[in-house]
Amino acid sequence: MYGDTILVYCEASLSCLNSELLDNWLVQCEAWNAYKRPPSEQEYSEDFGQIHHGLNVEPTREELNSLTEACSRLWELDMNRLVPGKDYRIECGEGKKVYQKDDMASENLFSWLGDDVLTKPTYSRFCALLDNYNPHQGYKEVVTQQDKHEEAAFIEEIARTAPIKYLHRYLVLKGVASQDYDDFKAMLTSLWFNLYGRCGNSSCSSAFEHVFVGEIKEQRQGETEVSGFHNWIQVSPCNASAVLYRCMKIHLTATT
Repeated sequence: MYGDTILVYCEASLSCLNSELLDNWLVQCEAWNAYKRPPSEQEYSEDFGQIHHGLNVEPTREELNSLTEACSRLWELDMNRLVPGKDYRIECGEGKKVYQKDDMASENLFSWLGDDVLTKPTYSRFCALLDNYNPHQGYKEVVTQQDKHEEAAFIEEIARTAPIKYLHRYLVLKGVASQDYDDFKAMLTSLWFNLYGRCGNSSCSSAFEHVFVGEIKEQRQGETEVSGFHNWIQVSPCNASAVLYRCMKIHLTATT
């Protein structure tokens, strides 16, 4: 974990969070601590094949010839996805123009989010990864052994789901992935978590960090801009409590 600090994008102080939300967040933090252990010592969900016998994850000829068809199949196979109205409700607003920099929405994006959403195994393990990075672009990352445990455990968890099984078969048939599933998991780990250079500095970014965590770029006249950050999970908890995200640190005191 990055300095035993959880990075939360907030514009308000911690006192603005309602106590119920904060309690739920801290309970999740305790669960995330278990993901620091060596992957072989952790418990995972059952493989989907053991639960849904006969579910086909083999791509069709049409799906191999059409990325749109393949993506639609991935969506259908995702039995873990959230259901609007049951797991969450969002207010989409009317949009805004590219030149409009301020928040133009009259309501928060999330009206509410189900209490059990972030406790789902894949969601929970994903959340545990979000504090492993320095979000400021160009700063060299420090990767601990515990970080690597969390990464490996996340890959193991999602590798048990139907969409990832389908992805493997799709890439095998396209000739870009090994038939061996362990080799495939190693490829995913490398693609997402291997560090690369940015802004003239080495080992300061990764695909996972850029896409899901986001990177803060310093602009002229002291302004900042966030790139990447294609991830609703960091936004949803504070939105649910009518708190707008910016940059804030929640310091967790480790207990022994």
